Amino acid sequence: MSAAVTTLLTTWRARSHELGWPADLPWETDAAPAVVEACLTGSGLLPALRDLADQRLGSAATDGDFERDVDALASCLPGAALGPAPADLVAAAARALREIVARDALLAHARDPVTGLRTRSAFVHDLTSPGYADVDPHVVVARWEPAAAPWSTMSARTTIADHLRPHLGPRESAGSVGPCEIAVLVTSPERAEQLGELLRDLPGAPSLTVSIAGWPRGADPARQAEWLLDLFPSLVDEPLI
Repeated sequence: MSAAVTTLLTTWRARSHELGWPADLPWETDAAPAVVEACLTGSGLLPALRDLADQRLGSAATDGDFERDVDALASCLPGAALGPAPADLVAAAARALREIVARDALLAHARDPVTGLRTRSAFVHDLTSPGYADVDPHVVVARWEPAAAPWSTMSARTTIADHLRPHLGPRESAGSVGPCEIAVLVTSPERAEQLGELLRDLPGAPSLTVSIAGWPRGADPARQAEWLLDLFPSLVDEPLI
C-alpha cells in the first residue's frame, strides 16, 4: 500500500468517525483501500464503490451509514491533490449503493436466504413456466406438524433443504411454499418417487409426510390455480402478492 493511499485512508477513517460512523461497527474493510486507490488513480472507481457498499451493508451498516462514510471521503479529497470531484464521488457511490440494493432485492425475491431454496413466489413461477411443457412435471411435497417434528420450524426447513439440495438436478426446483412445507418440481413421476424416498429416509421422517402430485398440464389457468390451492392450502391463508 503506497504512502498516499495510507495517508488518505487514515484521514478518511478519522473523518468518518467524526461524522458519526457507528461505534459498534468495524470501519476497516477490504474495499476501503481499493476505493482510495481508485480515487487516486482515477481508475475502477465504480466497481470499488460497489464492493464497498456490498461490504458495508453486509456488516449491518445502513444506507445512511454508507452515505455519510462516502461524504467523509469526499470531504478529504480536496486535500489529496488527485481524485474525482467530491460531487462525482458522491454520485458514483449513490449509483453503486442502488446496484447493491437492487441485486439483494432480486436475490431475496428468488431465493430464501435461510434454506437456499426458491421462495414460494419463485417456485410457483417455475411450476407454471412454459419451460416444462416438454416433460411430465410432478411435485413432491414434504410437510410436517410443528408440534410433532423433532426440530423447530426453522431447523426443519434447513435440515430438509440441506438434505435435498445436493440431489437436485438441473431442471428441478425446490421451494419453501409454506412455513411447514417444502416442495420440489421434477420432470417425471419416476424422479418424483426417487426424491420422495430420499425425503422419507430423512432422520425424523415419522413426523414428515411426503406426497406426490402430477401437474395438470393443458388445463386452463384457473384450473391450475385451483390445483395449486388444493395442494398448498397455505396459499389461501397467505396469498401470493
